[in-house]
Amino acid sequence: MLIERAMISDFLKESGVDAAFIEKDENCRYISGFTGSDSYLFLTANDCYLLTDSRYTEQAKEEAKGFTIIDYAGKLAETVGELSAKHHVTRFGIEAGMTYKMYLSFDEVLPETDFVFVVPDTLRQIKSAEEIRLIEEACRISDLGFEKTVPYIKAGVTEAELRTILECAMLEAGSEGKSFDTIVASGWRSAYPHGTATDKVIEEGDLVTFDFGAIYHGYHSDITRTVAVGEISERQRYIYDAVLGCNEHIEKILRAGLAAADVDQESRKYLKEKDLDKWFGHALGHSVGLEIHETPTLSPRDHTVLCAGMTETVEPGVYIPGVGGVRIEDTVVIEKDGISILTKFPKKFLRV
Repeated sequence: MLIERAMISDFLKESGVDAAFIEKDENCRYISGFTGSDSYLFLTANDCYLLTDSRYTEQAKEEAKGFTIIDYAGKLAETVGELSAKHHVTRFGIEAGMTYKMYLSFDEVLPETDFVFVVPDTLRQIKSAEEIRLIEEACRISDLGFEKTVPYIKAGVTEAELRTILECAMLEAGSEGKSFDTIVASGWRSAYPHGTATDKVIEEGDLVTFDFGAIYHGYHSDITRTVAVGEISERQRYIYDAVLGCNEHIEKILRAGLAAADVDQESRKYLKEKDLDKWFGHALGHSVGLEIHETPTLSPRDHTVLCAGMTETVEPGVYIPGVGGVRIEDTVVIEKDGISILTKFPKKFLRV
């Protein structure tokens, strides 16, 4: 078991349930230490079960210390029904991602049970020192991957070719895979915030946005850098400097105790002074960990008070159709009096 049993008991109590069924892989891994798939957790205040099949029983016994391992042998609903009866469950916690088909199968064996949505993801918001170490290593790998990619950024190559070079460089540096579909967006396409790589050819005068991440022991990094190819216009340079200034301003003030929405608002205030705020449409950032997008988010709708040990991305961006876009992003750790920036590749203006 990777977390204290008391955390599980407190979570169940705060959620108002007698037991919880956990199916999301990242939550299963965080709570139990089990790294396989197609498996589930059944949690009560005093007993914890990992439900899996014959492919994973031995692995589960090795990884999920403190859990009772059950081979449900294709009868998941029946197994859940038996455990619920054993523990006298009347209020049963389920995750919002449960399929309707699975819910119906559970409802059939638990007709007198109330189903309640629970959010175990909140258990993962504050990272341990070991988790931060793993995220930091993922950031180091992505930094190194981009460092090895920069010499290949030039007019005449395609976005897709640069994506391949970058992803291969991260794999060679130790990444388990890409955190998400790598974004390489050049020229007019850099105005697409999520412009994944295409066969578009890089041209002189392009701004090229790279948004990418590595995975290390299941933990993700997230970084964005924008590079100029040859001479760019004064307007493009103005946008770059404004976005960089916004990124650095937020990182200077960011600390524990601030509300996530207030941090997001501060970034919009900064860009409004540059007359660019209307071109910044997405949230300022999000947490990272076992998933690439976790909570809390630095967005107008998230009023979570940031705590030491939380991770966040700081990724202001400006995207003007027909002109192009710039985004600069770091992965950071929230601390009592500031932050620690985990992504180290330089952010100063880079022309190739």
